[in-house]
Amino acid sequence: MGKRKYNDDTRDSPKRLKKANAKECNEENEELHSGKTLSFDIKHFRKELAEKQGQIMALTQFLQVCLNPDSEIDYLAEYLRIGGNSHEILRQITAENRKNLPLATPAFHIFHLIILKVQSSMPHMIAITEEASRYFLNTFIPTIEIMISENSGPRHRKIIINLLTSMVTLSADLGVEVLNQVPLTPKHLQYIVEKPNYKEKDNVRTAFVHFITSFLVEGNFPLIKALLEKQGLLPLVIPGLVQDESEAVIMFLNILKKNVIENNLISKTLKLKTFNHQALHNLFKVFNWKGPPELSNEARNEARPDILALVSNIILTLFTSHKVGLYFVDPYFGTGDTNKNQHLYKAVLSLKRPWENSYECDTILNIILMCPDLHRAVIHVIETSFQPQHSPIWERATEFTIKLLDKLKAEDMLPRLLKLNTMQTVNFIRFVTLPVPLLKLMHANIGADKTISLYCAKVLVKMLSSLKKYMSILGLEESDAMLVELKSKLEYFLPKHVPAPSVIVSLIDDVTSGNKMTESSQDYKLPEIDTSDSLLILIELLLLYNTTYPSCFQSLESDIDMKAILDFTKTITSGQMSLLKFKTVLLWQTLDQSVLSLKNPLFKSLFLIMLEVFTSVDDDTWIEAKDTLYDFLKNTEIYETDEDEIHLMLYTLRNAKVEPISLVADIVEYVLLNKKELIDYMRTQMSNFEIKDESNESNLDQLFNDLMNNKNSGENMFLENKMPSPFIVGCIQYIQGNKEAKKSLKSFLSLYISHLLHSNYSPELSEVLIGDSKLDVRGYVTASMSNLVTLTGTPVEDDILLKISDTIINNADFENILTPIEDGSEDKNNIIIDNKYYKITIKKFVDGSELIIWSKYLMFCIVRLSEFDQLTEERSKKILVLLNVIFSLGKKLHLIGIYRSIVLNLFKNANILKIYRAIDTSKSSYIIATDLMLQIITQNKETMSYLDKKHFLLKSYRIKTYNELMKAFIKISKRKNVNCDHTIKVLETVGLSKDDDVRILKSILSTQVESCMRDDKEPSLVLEVLKVIIDKYSSTATLELHTDIVHQIIELYCNILTYKDVTANLTNLEISLTNYFVNKPHQVICIKEDHFRRFFQANTLRKTTTNLAATMLKLNAKLFAVFEEEANRPEILSQRELTLPLGNAVLDHIDQLSSGQDFLGKLYEEYKTNIHKYLEKPHKAGQVYVNGWRLLKKLIIEFMPVADCQKLLSKIHKFEILDRNHIILFQNVLFKIYVNRHEEKVEYFCNYISSIMHLVLSCVKEEKLDSLEEAISITYKSMQIIKIKELNDTKGDYKKVIDSATWKNFCKVILKNALRIETADENNTIGPKMLCLLTLLIEVLYSKDHEDIIALFDMVTSHSEFLNVMLSYHSLDMKARLLQFLLCLITLNNTVMKPQQIPVFLSAYHATTSASDRLILSILEYYESSGLPVNEYKPYIWGDTAANYYAVRKKRSASLWSHPTPNQVLNLFDREIVEKSIRNFPVNQKLDYRFVLPSSCESLTSETMKTFMEEALQVKMKVRKRRDNESALEEILSHEKREALLKKYINVDMLTTSHRDDGGVIYDPAFILPLLSHLLAPGSMASCFKVMRTGLLSVTVMGLSSNCPMMRAAAYHVLHRYCLLLELETRHKNDKLLLTDFITTLKQSLRSAVVDPTEDAIFGALKNPRLPVVGALYLASALTVCTAPSDPMYSPVNNFLIAKQFVDFTVVPDFLSLFHDNEVETLDRRLWILDIIACGTRSMTDVNVVFKTMCLKMVMDFFTTVLCDRRTKVSILNLMTSLVAIPKAFKILVEGYSFLSWMHSIIRYIGKDDKTVIQTTLKLLQTIVISMNVPNVQHNKINDAKSRVNAEHDVLSVICELLHNIDAFDSDEVTMYIKLYNLLSKSAIKSLHKRQFVNIISKSSESLKEKDSVQVILQAANAGNSQLLKSNIIKNDTNCLVRELHRLTVSHLA
Repeated sequence: MGKRKYNDDTRDSPKRLKKANAKECNEENEELHSGKTLSFDIKHFRKELAEKQGQIMALTQFLQVCLNPDSEIDYLAEYLRIGGNSHEILRQITAENRKNLPLATPAFHIFHLIILKVQSSMPHMIAITEEASRYFLNTFIPTIEIMISENSGPRHRKIIINLLTSMVTLSADLGVEVLNQVPLTPKHLQYIVEKPNYKEKDNVRTAFVHFITSFLVEGNFPLIKALLEKQGLLPLVIPGLVQDESEAVIMFLNILKKNVIENNLISKTLKLKTFNHQALHNLFKVFNWKGPPELSNEARNEARPDILALVSNIILTLFTSHKVGLYFVDPYFGTGDTNKNQHLYKAVLSLKRPWENSYECDTILNIILMCPDLHRAVIHVIETSFQPQHSPIWERATEFTIKLLDKLKAEDMLPRLLKLNTMQTVNFIRFVTLPVPLLKLMHANIGADKTISLYCAKVLVKMLSSLKKYMSILGLEESDAMLVELKSKLEYFLPKHVPAPSVIVSLIDDVTSGNKMTESSQDYKLPEIDTSDSLLILIELLLLYNTTYPSCFQSLESDIDMKAILDFTKTITSGQMSLLKFKTVLLWQTLDQSVLSLKNPLFKSLFLIMLEVFTSVDDDTWIEAKDTLYDFLKNTEIYETDEDEIHLMLYTLRNAKVEPISLVADIVEYVLLNKKELIDYMRTQMSNFEIKDESNESNLDQLFNDLMNNKNSGENMFLENKMPSPFIVGCIQYIQGNKEAKKSLKSFLSLYISHLLHSNYSPELSEVLIGDSKLDVRGYVTASMSNLVTLTGTPVEDDILLKISDTIINNADFENILTPIEDGSEDKNNIIIDNKYYKITIKKFVDGSELIIWSKYLMFCIVRLSEFDQLTEERSKKILVLLNVIFSLGKKLHLIGIYRSIVLNLFKNANILKIYRAIDTSKSSYIIATDLMLQIITQNKETMSYLDKKHFLLKSYRIKTYNELMKAFIKISKRKNVNCDHTIKVLETVGLSKDDDVRILKSILSTQVESCMRDDKEPSLVLEVLKVIIDKYSSTATLELHTDIVHQIIELYCNILTYKDVTANLTNLEISLTNYFVNKPHQVICIKEDHFRRFFQANTLRKTTTNLAATMLKLNAKLFAVFEEEANRPEILSQRELTLPLGNAVLDHIDQLSSGQDFLGKLYEEYKTNIHKYLEKPHKAGQVYVNGWRLLKKLIIEFMPVADCQKLLSKIHKFEILDRNHIILFQNVLFKIYVNRHEEKVEYFCNYISSIMHLVLSCVKEEKLDSLEEAISITYKSMQIIKIKELNDTKGDYKKVIDSATWKNFCKVILKNALRIETADENNTIGPKMLCLLTLLIEVLYSKDHEDIIALFDMVTSHSEFLNVMLSYHSLDMKARLLQFLLCLITLNNTVMKPQQIPVFLSAYHATTSASDRLILSILEYYESSGLPVNEYKPYIWGDTAANYYAVRKKRSASLWSHPTPNQVLNLFDREIVEKSIRNFPVNQKLDYRFVLPSSCESLTSETMKTFMEEALQVKMKVRKRRDNESALEEILSHEKREALLKKYINVDMLTTSHRDDGGVIYDPAFILPLLSHLLAPGSMASCFKVMRTGLLSVTVMGLSSNCPMMRAAAYHVLHRYCLLLELETRHKNDKLLLTDFITTLKQSLRSAVVDPTEDAIFGALKNPRLPVVGALYLASALTVCTAPSDPMYSPVNNFLIAKQFVDFTVVPDFLSLFHDNEVETLDRRLWILDIIACGTRSMTDVNVVFKTMCLKMVMDFFTTVLCDRRTKVSILNLMTSLVAIPKAFKILVEGYSFLSWMHSIIRYIGKDDKTVIQTTLKLLQTIVISMNVPNVQHNKINDAKSRVNAEHDVLSVICELLHNIDAFDSDEVTMYIKLYNLLSKSAIKSLHKRQFVNIISKSSESLKEKDSVQVILQAANAGNSQLLKSNIIKNDTNCLVRELHRLTVSHLA
């Protein structure tokens, strides 16, 4: 088949769909077509239609000519051109004959053809065709039901489906109406979906697929959403896809993928409902696509790959994409206590042998790789087919199991497990590698049948191999905690679940002896595994046992005859012979370590087996032999633990040909026999080499001294030239006189010696080794004595190594090793060279030995090039890149040990140390080599840190650095300049040891002042080194300078600062000292007053100097006396560069200083002129004034005369720059004028506002928006003065402002720049603030009915972004501020209101309680109260539906099809939000439409009782005693906020009301109840059952629990209308009977509801009883499940409603029977009633209901029983949380129910793995603490909490006890835990003992213990020093947990 366009682009799909429909129409009714063109009079046809209705014959004839393919005339087009239309055709069907299918069929078919014709060629008729379609939908629904029912035929069904399809393609709105009105339920469509007949021309199935596709093809979001919300409709297509035509399947799947699955606008909730587990199961069935029965096999095979690839792509997206799929990211990969993907889990469980289809198998494997939490489901699927037996099903199941193990590779999975704790990681590894269900089945069947046993062993080998890989990678981690835990688990797990080793040994015996075990009698036999493979599997299994289960080998040696097995392997003639022999030898060696020793007569033959396998070139079996051979060579002690030479040996064996290989075995045997003599000979030769460098001699002496003193010698250097092993000497001696051996070993020895040269770096030593032997390598060794030569022409045949040599020595390009990446893709394994990306192209397998040899050669190049002074920058760069390539390969191939070994060899090399230089010297090659090493250290920090801790890797380099520094200091003391740059780089990278730091510091501090400066007055090396050391100690919490040293450093600094002869540049040193003191604030006490006094005697003052002095003063208040004393000197006081920064610093201590105010007064007098200049002309102010704004603010508030303030604001200023600090000062000038004075002039305020407007205009014009957002916030805060002083404009000053050009430009600029929606790339945080400020200014400046309001309203509504903001879903702040602005304009001038604006507001409305929606409701209510025809738009529709509805319609009409139907309105409700509205009904909301946003321009947050209490407590804590003007000003400004809080909650009893959050966005009952009242009005067409099923009846029932009497009255009114409408219902008699009984029961039960006598004054004699929320929620929830038989609550709820004629609302309904139910669904029912109580407890009324039911004690006792599972515990804790959220209820629980004792007891029943239980417990404790501190609003003030009940210390003990259950590595959990302490009072926190507090801090910070900030906090807690907590190390850490720990420690140490 050809390429299909719709695979990539579906934009032309509508046309294709229409053409397809037209084609089908031409193929239909062939029996009606005649062979000749019929003459047909269209005018006569129209006349017939007009004369009489029901013209079947006329319609049939017209349809016949329209469908005739041979007709030359387009009769349908002619009919439409002469005035015909759809209405004319549809009117032929009257009300009496709507069920007449012979009439309806041709009429509907013609209507379908008309729609297609209008779409294709007559767009001017679209409007009338849409009206006809609406008429059709409102009139012919009964006809449609008949045509799709069982009683109709395929032709009728196809015609009606095609007609509906054409309607959907005509208009998206029509598509929505089709969904709303046509009965498209699975029940109605079963005859369309379930009975496809592919042989008939009337193929209904294809028409139905096109019908569903028509909703998706255009990508119209409202239409697609409406289709998906029609539950079960879209999934109906999926099952039949298996037999659909390939084109139809591909078209549908492509459109489904693009417009549904990958559509970001469709919520995940909706996708979850659409693609339920059954739909996903059916989607998996499409993998078995067959196509129509008549499809040929060739066509089927050609189409299958495209279809299966598309299905695989769709399923992978659904299962693995968190963004557009159904997958929820599980950070615990299924090891947590919650299954986040239960939906997908069920879908996977429903599969049946998915591995039998290759595409399905690959899809499942990829799903598990990306979503490992679904692994358990796959194991359960495998388990159903994994019964070991002779069956192809089991055979394929084992193959799939092996594939699954291969997919979850350890190297891919372990990096993803970083967030898991040790136990979770171990559990994950254990289940992934050793699934228990499969192990049990294999364990039970292994040993009975030989073939089956071998298949089981094969799977076990794969499992244990995977486990071994996990263990090997875990062994490379720095911490072995996980590996230890895993091994301990395996010691218990493996003996129980894997076969005993004796069973495996018996199987080996059976294989070697040829015994036949009892075979199964089944007809099918599994393919037998040949003998070699069988033995190989069993031996490999025993070897894996040794790795994973070593204790099993203790008794195995006596049970197995390894010699017999080895002899048997020699008889095998086929299979992997060499590998089998090698594995046998390896097993033998494992059992007996002495087998490979000279004592064993078989030594040589066994060793030869290993050599043959390792040197084999036929396959890759040598890879497995390498580790074994490596261990053998290491254990022989030939190489004396020199691992590098062992790798050299292995490398040479692989790269040099030795024929026969037995020569190597002979040499090894010879060396082992003569080992002692060979070693003596080598030592004699080594003694002839002189020690040429004194550093080598010192290294040797140090080594001997350390060995004598039993010290670890690993940190020291060995000799410059390492002594080779006796192996090479043995080789040379062995070939003496043996010409054949010499000839065979010639290339081997040449290669070995050449690389030995690269390892020991001595050509002379290599010459000695060669001796008289005529080896090819002699020339290369000789040439290396004088120069570095390439490897070309040497025995080296390694292509990579030759290219490396050519690149470095001959300057060849990198392309011969690396391949450039054209697209510049960035990957962690790619190399960057000159900003160009290169990837590593190693095509063959690379093992660790090769990496080591390559790196050794690069080290050799570094050393030799440096010694010959030939190392250039270019060569250094190439060497660095090549080393990075080797490092990247090591990481990529998971050879971490090799990678670390290379780095270790590099820095443990004596020759590298020899060329290392810390001081810049004349030999540039040494400096370049040192820079190269520094770059390696920097780029491999983690590895270097690990190796330095373990092997003291850099110690020798630090010693050498110290020695060179001391020599340099001697030179400096003799006034010689030394270059500093290189040394600083070395010190910053390599550093010094702590002891050397002290010694260096002592040397520095004893240096003369003159030596601290160079001739150019810049710091000398002495000061630069001092700076580096200070920076080193400053940046970490673990290092700290001794106080004496700090004192001496300050002394030296002060001496240099005041040195008269030379003024040194101390900027860098001052920065370092400042950073040190801000990070170590407790050490400021080292600074004495004399030191601080020296700052006032400095030769010059730099910015850094004053910054250092200010830091000292800020951290040590005792230094203020010196500052105050020095400030008495006029020359000091006038020195603003010093005085102002110090004055700014002293503000933090001003309250504790007795003379603080007098001192500030003196400062003001000195700088008042400059302050005035700064206020008037900020652009001319110096930086010292800008930075000292806090001091200036204090001086203005306290000392600036009011007259000066008035003078300043007596005119309008035009500031040239926007300075945030200046704006704050300018604001305080305004406050100074009005606060605490009876100033009533508005002039100053107007000038202030005008000045700010000028500033905003200039900033926007010049696009300087950096500080504008904060300036807007400051200005908005300044507007408080209007409310505080109640200023009145008596002189027309406001008019001057609004008449000015500045105001008009300001309004334009604000509206232009503010109205902008937020996008993914751009946030608009300033827009809402600008609009908020403009709104407030308009409220203040404009009077009622001002004409400017009209212009402003037109300006905003005509803005290009107005509709985008109004209809936005994401820019909620902007939308709310815009609506606030519109409401302000509307209330100021009613003439701006127009009826055509109402649809815009309805389109922006979403009927929720969000701020935007409540503002829209306020606006609509204002429109209605002002006389605008809002009621004409009833029934209201909103949101996107309203936008589409009102945009399409040209004019309003009273016709039936022009108004929204009740069903349309009901379909707008989201079921999920309705359920939230039921559970979280706002019982405290009043039926009031006035809504005002909070008086703040900051981001909007939902106000709840909880947030009110937090704000009230904050306001109470912040109010300070009045001591100065600043405190008085803060109190006045906060007064308004307190008043607003009091006004909002003055009538609320805080102690009896729940402070639980409302639970998010819900529908607004103030809108819902009136809407329902209209929908249920007498004569309405609304369905009572639709109202119930959408959940709106339940919302109404919840309205009866409202505390607002008007809200309850509205709910009763809706119920009344509902009853009247229910009486007229004739359908669904059973549901009607149920609802009637429900209403009757509710009526009779109202007498038990609560009646408030105070409300009689409102309603007179009418009673308005209020239901308890618990009872109302029970009834409301019962209504949602009483008509759903599949719901677990269906039976008990219906039984209760039927049995009870009266519900007692004073108790929890039906609690006992539901909580103690004994049915299968008992858990679901128990959880349901517990959730009802939890969600329904809102006030003391509900609490009394709970208490009276006596259910609380039952619940509390049940928590500790074994029947209480995790979900029930969570529900019980949620219930208790709801109760304690009411302070008075909490008091009762504590005093009457021993609640806190119960809390103590339940903690023992909570484990660390119970994540959800712990989190719920933390929420419960948080609620308890808040309830203890609830303020009570009474008598216009906020009183202290009355519900504390002295329980704080008991709560604290519960919190402390919970510490042991907290997972320290779950940061969210720990943060939430620490927040509990911070909610308690300081006195409670202080009551903790020091040891107890330190334990809390240390355990809580365990996951962050490496952080410096945490270490500082721990130091402060241990030392009890609060000064440490001022460290910048803590302040700069943004981690939430660190912030909470800091806050807690501050409280404890305060």
